[in-house]
Amino acid sequence: MSRKHLPIPARAAQHLTSGPIALRVVESTPDHVVMEMGVDYTKVTPPERSYYADYCDVRRARLGYSLFFGKLIAGTDALRTKIEVAFPEDMFIQQLWGTSREFHKALRAVAEKVSLPPTGQVTDTDKVQTFRSNNAFMGMWGEEALIDFYYLSPRDLHFLRMGHPGDVGLEGIVRVVLGTPLLFEFLEKCRPFVEGKQPDIASQPEAGHP
Repeated sequence: MSRKHLPIPARAAQHLTSGPIALRVVESTPDHVVMEMGVDYTKVTPPERSYYADYCDVRRARLGYSLFFGKLIAGTDALRTKIEVAFPEDMFIQQLWGTSREFHKALRAVAEKVSLPPTGQVTDTDKVQTFRSNNAFMGMWGEEALIDFYYLSPRDLHFLRMGHPGDVGLEGIVRVVLGTPLLFEFLEKCRPFVEGKQPDIASQPEAGHP
């Protein structure tokens, strides 16, 4: 669950969608409404695109965060391809990080039993595709894991603010398939940004550029 300030009219304040997203009023004032949002992922269509990754990184971007997932050339520290998922700061903290605290602990138990070889200085690639997401679902089964990235459209929330009830859905963006230890590493790389210990963007070298 996460909270979001949505300036919607009072007549829409008690709206519950019939789709995968449920919205409930927590607090209402003349200038804003605080909503609680819940997602039933059993009603969400998985993303059609899929990408396998054995490398990850997290960086502070000009707006929000850039989540990187890549495929290394086997036996090297050179990236063959890479995808970037741009994620807004509020949902990064509230949704991606905030809703995964117990899951993070479960990942640790598996990661401690499976050795993940460290990488050296990773050589970057110009084969990059960028996506925008503001919602993520994570799952694992043994040593296999995934992150499904979705996008909640401002268009849907606009109609809700205008008092037009209807389904508020999630657009499937991309599924990242990865090993459970790597998903644990990804969340560990998210941790410093949430705890306020991240380095300044100007001091962060790109992969392959010390």
